[in-house]
Amino acid sequence: MKIIYRAILALFFRLLGLCLGSFSLIFLVIEFLDKMRRFSRVNADAATIGFYFLNKLPEIISQVIPFGVLLATILTLGMLVRNNELTALRSSGISLHAIGRPLLAAALLLSVLTFVSNELILPVTAQNIRDIEESVLKRNEYGAVFRQHNIWYRDGSLAMRAELFDPGKRILKGVTLWDKNGYMPRRRIEAEEGVLTPGGWQFSRARVWTFRDGSQVEIAPTTTLVIPLRLTLEDLKKVSDYTSSMGFFELRRYARDLKKGGYDVTRYLADMHARAALPFSACVMVLLGMPFAVRSGRSVSATLGIGQGLGIGFAYFVINALLISLGHNGLLPPVVAAWAANSIFAMVGIWLMLTMEQ
Repeated sequence: MKIIYRAILALFFRLLGLCLGSFSLIFLVIEFLDKMRRFSRVNADAATIGFYFLNKLPEIISQVIPFGVLLATILTLGMLVRNNELTALRSSGISLHAIGRPLLAAALLLSVLTFVSNELILPVTAQNIRDIEESVLKRNEYGAVFRQHNIWYRDGSLAMRAELFDPGKRILKGVTLWDKNGYMPRRRIEAEEGVLTPGGWQFSRARVWTFRDGSQVEIAPTTTLVIPLRLTLEDLKKVSDYTSSMGFFELRRYARDLKKGGYDVTRYLADMHARAALPFSACVMVLLGMPFAVRSGRSVSATLGIGQGLGIGFAYFVINALLISLGHNGLLPPVVAAWAANSIFAMVGIWLMLTMEQ
């Protein structure tokens, strides 16, 4: 069995490398065409461009691994079927479950490596990409940035810190503004929420402190306060994307900090559990790919295998995105929303395999 397992794994990893290389190249070409116009406008040098796409590669590989595993599984078993090797193995008393065991073990290893990569490598490469976009592509003096789990923004003499931007409701929460004269503060404004209006940012339940001659004077709370900041919703949406590069543990700490401040963290809890669930979709792809490859019999070809893989993978990710969005809105518990697609498709794959054995 060890010789058989080694042969199956050797074929599987060769096909997996081909699939991952093809998918990554397609993604890189699309990203290259999308970004080259922006790089050319700022006359970026080749080293900067190369460093940008080099840091983009780990994110792309992490995204295409489930598709690659699914296609490699279908093509591996398809080649065994076409060469009558699978028939010979099963006639020798080796079950389909035993044949699929090394593939499932390989997928589990890839899932663990993907999870570790998402925790250790992706946050670093994502930060490198943001640094290039902020320093080279934008070169914007008035930019919103995400630092130490807070949103910071500067506009002339005004500096703002917000604890959270809710993209669903389009509001800032936990806002503090400083109006400075050089390095000396003139006013400090604290508000629970801020919303963008035609006249500027309108802050509700605000309190204002003024500073005169080194002394601080508190002014009575106001119902609303409008300040003409140049901060746009598009800036905030890009800043809120920072959490998309957080790993499971960093996102868990972020959610805990927000929860201590009394904010609703349902969206972030759903994303946190998704960080753990998505890497293990590779194991689900093996369970789905095996029965589809064997059922197709001798008709399995590279074209058919790719078509099946893309169809199954597309269905999985559409349903998974739908379930996670339900978790964001609180219609499903975050952990259920994150793991439901894995559970559903894994059970479908196991059921198909059991029916085939019968």
